[in-house]
Amino acid sequence: MVRPCFASLGIGQGELADYVTDMLARFSRTDQLYRVRDSGGRPLHTLTGLLLELMEEWGSDRAWSFDREVDLRRHCGDYALFLSGIFRPHVEAGGHLSYYLREGGESYRLVGEHLQLAGARQACLFRGMADRFEELSGTLDYLRKVHMAPALHGHPYGAALSGFEVGGGGES
Repeated sequence: MVRPCFASLGIGQGELADYVTDMLARFSRTDQLYRVRDSGGRPLHTLTGLLLELMEEWGSDRAWSFDREVDLRRHCGDYALFLSGIFRPHVEAGGHLSYYLREGGESYRLVGEHLQLAGARQACLFRGMADRFEELSGTLDYLRKVHMAPALHGHPYGAALSGFEVGGGGES
C-alpha cells in the first residue's frame, strides 16, 4: 500500500518508501512499538516518555553511547510518524499533533546529523525525512483513510481497522 500511495502523491518509491514500509511492518508488532523501556523495565507508551528516557540517558551514571542515542532518536521519530500518521485522529483528539510533528522531525534531523558524523550512508535519508516529516505524516494519514477504511474490509479486519478511526484522550 505504501508504494502506490507515495507514487500517487508524488513522494517517490525508493529508499524513503522502503524505510516507511519497514517501519510500518516493525510497528505492526506491539513488542517493537513499545520496545524501549524505562529504567524500571516498563515499556514506554508515549512520545514524552521516550524523550524523557533519552534525557535520562544523558543525566544518568551510564556511559553515553552513540549507538544508543541514534537508536532512541530513531525510535522517537518512527513512533511520532506512526502515531501522527496511522493514528492521527487519536493524536489530534489529545491535542498533540503539532507536538508529534515537531518532535518527530527533530528526532530524524538529529539521527541524520549523528549518522553524517559517522559517515553513514543513511544520513541523507533521515535528513530528508526530517525536512518532509509533516508531509510523510499526512501521507500515512491519507493511506489510512483511503486504504484502511473499515468499510473496505470484512470481518474481522473491518472491526480491527475501525479502531483506527476512534479518537481518544491523553497523550500517545
